[in-house]
Amino acid sequence: MSTDTSSPGAPRERADARRNRQLLLEAAASCVAEKGAAVAALDIAEHAGVSVATLYRRFTSKEALIEQVLLDLLGQLNAAAARALAEADAWDGLSGFIVSFARLNKDNHGLSEALGPYGTDALADAQRQLRDAIRDPTSRAVLAGALRGDVTWQDIAFVPKAVHVDRECIGLTAGEHEWERCLTLLLDGLRSPSPTPLPGTGPTGP
Repeated sequence: MSTDTSSPGAPRERADARRNRQLLLEAAASCVAEKGAAVAALDIAEHAGVSVATLYRRFTSKEALIEQVLLDLLGQLNAAAARALAEADAWDGLSGFIVSFARLNKDNHGLSEALGPYGTDALADAQRQLRDAIRDPTSRAVLAGALRGDVTWQDIAFVPKAVHVDRECIGLTAGEHEWERCLTLLLDGLRSPSPTPLPGTGPTGP
């Protein structure tokens, strides 16, 4: 009977590599959510239960690993925008997207890097896709008369980031759902039947 174990051993090595890669992606996602994209490679590796050397074997750099995490965040927002457009009711679709966006913004400190000038072509392309994805549900809600007509899709992009609720304010303590209460007030303002004209001009950009 042959004692050669090279063939059986190779699949196990590939399985370990895939497992370590997935552990690193999950650890990076958790660390980025907690600390943002500036998290150290050592923190990610320790969270994954592997060595830093393993991180660099599975990814070309810490930045390449972080990029995958940020692309996943943008992918979640693009998926939410697609669900908004598929919703039968135009307002339910748009408001549902805004709530999803705001919740992700609240729970993940890395989202600012994903939405900002992080500096890779892949992220820039994902941002372009998200801009395109926000346009249609916004236009549909305006045409349906559900969204006030002076609101642009660019405005919608900023609304979820406007809901930032500190735990303490002038001696008051925010409730668990305070951010949702504030967002509900904003959403009602967007569909007010007799809106106050917005000051100035809306955001500009591509």
